[in-house]
Amino acid sequence: MKLKNFLNTIFVAALLALPTIGAAQTILTVATSEQSATYTLEDLLALPQTTVVTKNDYVDTAATFQGPRLRAVLELLNVAPDATLKMVALNDFSSNVPAVDAFDYDVILAVLRDGEPMPVRDKGPIWVIYPMDDHAELQDNSINGRLVWQLKNISVE
Repeated sequence: MKLKNFLNTIFVAALLALPTIGAAQTILTVATSEQSATYTLEDLLALPQTTVVTKNDYVDTAATFQGPRLRAVLELLNVAPDATLKMVALNDFSSNVPAVDAFDYDVILAVLRDGEPMPVRDKGPIWVIYPMDDHAELQDNSINGRLVWQLKNISVE
């Protein structure tokens, strides 16, 4: 009897620890020294969307990526073009990216690839995408390190 009560208690505690079904989950945090903002997939999809059709070293053929412009997200926090963005992925890979890239090009926080959300195993839920096919100067190995996939955090430095 004691074992049954104990197991029931553990079961109820485990259920209470689960996130609420259907609750929006934060997938991106953007922080400056003064403020921060968090975004769910729904929040990012609610921002004006930009479509970029491009290929890169990680995509064999051109794919259609969709998401908000990085510039729009930065402007919401008054980030200046001369800032540096430390972009951090789910696996803690990080890349320092000049914010000016977002102001000079239509860099997007891609949340859809070919019209579908990107799962973590396929570089999602957010992949920083540059319009590489539209600008010859972006077809450079130095840009590849800025194509952060599984993006979870942007710190403005």
